Amino acid sequence: DRLFQMDVNRRAGSGRLSELVGPAGLLTDRVARYFGWQQAIQAQVDGADSRVQAVMEAYSAGVNAYIESQPLPPEFALLRYKPQPWGLADTAAIGAVLAWGLSVNWETELLRAILIEALGPQKAFDLTPLADDEYVPIMPDSGVDEQFARELIDAYRKAMISLPLKTAASGKGAGSNNWVVNGEHTASGRPILANDPHLPPTYPALWYENHLVGGGYNVTGFTMAGVPGVVIGHNQHVAWGFTNAFPDIQDVYVERFQEGDATLYEVNGEWREAEVREEIIRVRGRKPLIEKVRYTRHGPVFSDILPGEIRDLSLRWSSHSTHNHLRAVLDMNLARNWHEFGDSLRSWGFPSQNIVYADVQGDIGYVMPGRVPQRRQGSGLVPVPGWNDAHEWQGWVPFAELPALHNPKEGKIVTANNRVVGASYPYLLTGEWLPDYRARRIHHLLDQESRQTMDSHARIQVDTISLQARAFLALALPEMAQMTVDEQVVSFALQILAQWDGDMRSDLVAPSLYSGWLIHFSQMVVRQAVGVELAGKLFKSSPPETFQADPFLEISLDLSLQWLENGSPDWVGDIRPLLLPALRKTIQVLQRKYGADPAKWLWGNLHYIRHEHPFTRIPGLGRSWKTEKIPVGGDGTTVNQADVTPRFPPDPVEIIASCRLIMDVGEWDNSLAVLPGGQSGNPSSRHYEDGLLDWCDGRYHPLLFSRSRIEAATEKILLLTPDGG
Repeated sequence: DRLFQMDVNRRAGSGRLSELVGPAGLLTDRVARYFGWQQAIQAQVDGADSRVQAVMEAYSAGVNAYIESQPLPPEFALLRYKPQPWGLADTAAIGAVLAWGLSVNWETELLRAILIEALGPQKAFDLTPLADDEYVPIMPDSGVDEQFARELIDAYRKAMISLPLKTAASGKGAGSNNWVVNGEHTASGRPILANDPHLPPTYPALWYENHLVGGGYNVTGFTMAGVPGVVIGHNQHVAWGFTNAFPDIQDVYVERFQEGDATLYEVNGEWREAEVREEIIRVRGRKPLIEKVRYTRHGPVFSDILPGEIRDLSLRWSSHSTHNHLRAVLDMNLARNWHEFGDSLRSWGFPSQNIVYADVQGDIGYVMPGRVPQRRQGSGLVPVPGWNDAHEWQGWVPFAELPALHNPKEGKIVTANNRVVGASYPYLLTGEWLPDYRARRIHHLLDQESRQTMDSHARIQVDTISLQARAFLALALPEMAQMTVDEQVVSFALQILAQWDGDMRSDLVAPSLYSGWLIHFSQMVVRQAVGVELAGKLFKSSPPETFQADPFLEISLDLSLQWLENGSPDWVGDIRPLLLPALRKTIQVLQRKYGADPAKWLWGNLHYIRHEHPFTRIPGLGRSWKTEKIPVGGDGTTVNQADVTPRFPPDPVEIIASCRLIMDVGEWDNSLAVLPGGQSGNPSSRHYEDGLLDWCDGRYHPLLFSRSRIEAATEKILLLTPDGG
């Protein structure tokens, strides 16, 4: 009953949405072709060993038997087409979409090019929270100027705007929480492991609850429709969960092509012929579009997505290299102890994840698998010359030397996309971890209870305290106390904020005031620093689907906090006087949009999830499908993730806890789970969204594991009998 979702996701990965929805999918398909998603698909297919191929043949046979013998979901009838047979490349296409969403950092490289070109290296250094020598320009004649980089990011934004059917690639796809504690910290004496991956809200839900028994497997948890095995969950022996480690596995190279011949590019003083791939994009109701994509030794020349541009940028992405990632998932599902679990991850080919672990022997652990490039020089923070070998990759960080922990003395491990290693770690992993607000909050809540329970871990997952809010108000309110405030409504707002504890509950006014204040303050700070014109380019308004390509919006918030606390650079000037006009503007926006009565300024009125069937994004058909707004608390810095673009009022929530899972290791029937929706992909099924209210209210259902408990709770049995069986 997820067949339509499977078909949409494979089309997104292979750049074939236009076949389904017509011109509305064209820009997205072009992005998939120009950034080499098909190459990422082929890398998985080529790397599959005989065991993975056998599993995929069996899996695909089941899908294809359904397609040929059963009534298809209603979406196929409405769009009047029959899905093509399923195969390994289709599962790989789903993986390519997810891998892209977890690894994109090319746009931040171009952002730095914009800042360096416009302001020079020192000011660009000051405007970004990364301390790295590479802000000194090492490519003085690279040709990556501010206008070109901005146009390229705009092209990507437009493609994401046009995405007619939301997939994992259409949001930031960045964050997640997971943690594990050993039995010394629990009332039961057993480890507890919790995980909630943060991804875009999709309907049906991105994840699918699955209990797989047979062929040596007895594993349960969450998978994705179209992917065999269980991605996060547990078997009889071990449990695990993921968060994104933010590895820097993409580099942008500036290529030199021969004048007059766009197929010859320079490598160490010699001309080499580029591979030119003809990409045929079939568009429903129109003639096919033919694109010719050039490939250098680094990867696709993605700057060709801008017609008429003469500057050439290529993308190197680790997912373009052959790997056998599905083998890691299957082996992980069979692991019986820490050693076997770690060994299973040697095949991990996706962007590196922070994986926490626990087993029935009481062990806990952490490992960050994946292929992280070693660079000859540089740190992948800005585009680099591609015409020589100075910035080439030199293999991967050895698996045995990737970060890992086993039974740390603290008895707990917490990851929330925060920094993985300290300065003593010998390899570069990335310079772009997220702020540690969520990680610090989780640590604090874990330390509050010496004997933790499943209920206490559930409370942590839905916690909506923002440490960023507390940090900002601790700095801003004392400054405001020294200013003269004449307006009664501003004094009223300050009183509300002074009495607030930073809880981003949907039924409070204070979160709305805080959010608008910080965002407007940050925008004013940047305008003061770089001028109105450049600030307008950096803050260019775009719909929520473009969140992935708006890196400076996110950077500016913490940048403003840092400058407010430590003082801004001399060339920027004093930013404290901007606090009052920023709060005034926030109140003006609230009054204009929601009325003069502050009771209407509740955070839930501004901050909501748009619950909608994918068809709402298809021209024509979308008018027939209802869209529902669901108020939610939290924001991008709270454990209960509900992230939005840093604009005010915010766009609909674009990143949420895409599932929640808490595992009682060894007493598996006590485990808990919930989806932001339901299991079924059929909108007419009662299981299409029957978990949504539970997810919103912080409730869970049992994730039963033992056969006796499952049989006792069974409502219906579906028996599939093979031909001749």
